[in-house]
Amino acid sequence: MLKTIKIMLGLLCLLSGCAAKTTISDSLESLPVGFYEGAGFLVDHDRRLVLINTGQGWLGQIGVQSPLQRLDEEDGKLRFTYEDEVFTLTIEPGKESYQGRLDRGGQTSSVALVWSEPEANDLLNFSLNASTQERMELLVKYQEYAPDGNVPAYQFDLGKDPQASAWLDQHQLDEVLSGKTDVELMKAGLFWVCEEYDHSSYSQYRGDDSLDSVGVYADTGKGLNCNNLSVLLSGILRSYGVKAVPVWCLSASQWDQECHVVVQAYSEQLDQWIFLDPTYNLMLMDEQGNYIGVEALRSALIEGRPLTANPEANYNGEAFVLDDYRDYMTKNTFRFERPAVCGREISDFVYLIPVNTQFSTSSLLSTDWDAFWATPEKDA
Repeated sequence: MLKTIKIMLGLLCLLSGCAAKTTISDSLESLPVGFYEGAGFLVDHDRRLVLINTGQGWLGQIGVQSPLQRLDEEDGKLRFTYEDEVFTLTIEPGKESYQGRLDRGGQTSSVALVWSEPEANDLLNFSLNASTQERMELLVKYQEYAPDGNVPAYQFDLGKDPQASAWLDQHQLDEVLSGKTDVELMKAGLFWVCEEYDHSSYSQYRGDDSLDSVGVYADTGKGLNCNNLSVLLSGILRSYGVKAVPVWCLSASQWDQECHVVVQAYSEQLDQWIFLDPTYNLMLMDEQGNYIGVEALRSALIEGRPLTANPEANYNGEAFVLDDYRDYMTKNTFRFERPAVCGREISDFVYLIPVNTQFSTSSLLSTDWDAFWATPEKDA
């Protein structure tokens, strides 16, 4: 379904600088979910405007390169700021179109937009603004996977890399990690990384995925994000013989820029994956006190099964709250990505999605749950 209308637009091109939280009023909530699209003109450059009613709030974007912004809603109007100026936008259904008015400091511009109905995959992207309950409903709805033969076998290069040895020796990690069972080694490596390095969402590291490159940056004290911490921990564990891989945990919305990265480490002793989260110094256990892997976390969340965190879990020395973490991972266990080749650097990424979903990625797409989470071959 499509309503096509004539576009009259000017000042809306300023929308790309907006910032906000989102709430919903009756007047805007009554408008249909979907895209409200137009085009603008600013300083000899065309701009493509998109407003989106997600059903849980409004988003806005100007130009295909601009990030989507959450728009504040107040008294039936979309409200945003740009360079300390306040803008408000009203949208009303007309006889054959959606008409609006943009107000900036008493200056008013008329607005008209094209509305289009979202497709099924658009609704997944709209979950950017969803509540925890709505995200749980998505996990429950999308539990179907299917073998496809697309997942390559793991290739692990274990042992100290000659280029990383100096960094490992500098930090005396032989003393920390040698002479332990694989599970004890995982714990010791996790605890050491979390003791030495704080998490920072604003890490500026832009180097490669080798553990010594990440480690050298970490030693500057500037902090590492969850990606950096997981690459570092998995690299350290592989240096001491443990098959470990970083796993990217993603939401249903490709518009969501906030994912989470953890580590899957394979225990030869237990013949299973073990979940390690170096952002929170965290390992998780099921009702019987057994360690679980990332794949079991998604199932436990869907089924509401109890989980227990290790007593050492914390965030940069502050208390860890398991209920908050469950909510956070309810968002971030819809899609997964991990490398197949794990050595000095990591490569050949595989991207796991449920059937009946479509996502844009340069990685190898798969719907094969069992192959994606399969344990590696045990050492002879």
